[in-house]
Amino acid sequence: MPVEISIAAAAAELLGEHAELLLLLSGGTHAETALIAVGGRELVARRFPAGDDAVADEIPVLERVSALGALVPKLVAYRDGPHPLIVTTKVEGGLPDPALPVAAIAEAMAQVLAQIHSISGAGLQRGRKKPPSADTLIARVARGNPPHCDPSLDVLIHGDFWCGNAMWEGPRLTGVVDWSGAHSGARGRDVSWCRQDLVLLGDVAAADVFLQAYQDFSGLKVADVREWDLRAGAWADSAVETWAPNYTGIGRTDVTPEVLRARLDDWNGALLRALV
Repeated sequence: MPVEISIAAAAAELLGEHAELLLLLSGGTHAETALIAVGGRELVARRFPAGDDAVADEIPVLERVSALGALVPKLVAYRDGPHPLIVTTKVEGGLPDPALPVAAIAEAMAQVLAQIHSISGAGLQRGRKKPPSADTLIARVARGNPPHCDPSLDVLIHGDFWCGNAMWEGPRLTGVVDWSGAHSGARGRDVSWCRQDLVLLGDVAAADVFLQAYQDFSGLKVADVREWDLRAGAWADSAVETWAPNYTGIGRTDVTPEVLRARLDDWNGALLRALV
């Protein structure tokens, strides 16, 4: 049975009414994602691999971030267990225009991330991602320069804050999706993950534009951003080539595995040289 029929049929079974597939959505590889029509409205269905905890983890997060209004999806129905599936409202907007300047992406994402981080992470699970363990230079240096992690300063962290998990109307960021990895943690993780994405998009200077804008909007200085940069770079080091389909999915066919590797190596090299 084709995937197109399968995910629509699964959503119909969950909702108890007919679901029509409108579009398979790209931009990520963790879940099958589809835009569906149900009872005259457009919804988004996301199905995860068997046994994945993403749906169960996302439910309390969606309740928490509802304070962000139209920026975030609203829960319609879900099923966890062996066949995890979640259906939410559609956030307005589309993929980022490939011609949109990276600096404009940086400014918009900084403003919204400051709003996200204004939400408390209290009561949510803390991040389960461990420090980089590889026997590489960047990983060893990252382990030797840990960021400052004070649980009392934790906020709600998106966990995968990059431009492909945002919705856009021209230069305006209209929403943030894919909250399955959100948790309670240090704001520096989201900040550095987004900085790295801007570098991978091809604009190193935009990483600092983003940082300054985030600090201006939040009114807070991210004192350990370099330590988080090192950790993000070490996490990406073994996998960055595999992210090419994500960039292809948002229309950035120029961001090939080879380009991703070269840009990350240059970024990580600059981070290491800055420590000398």
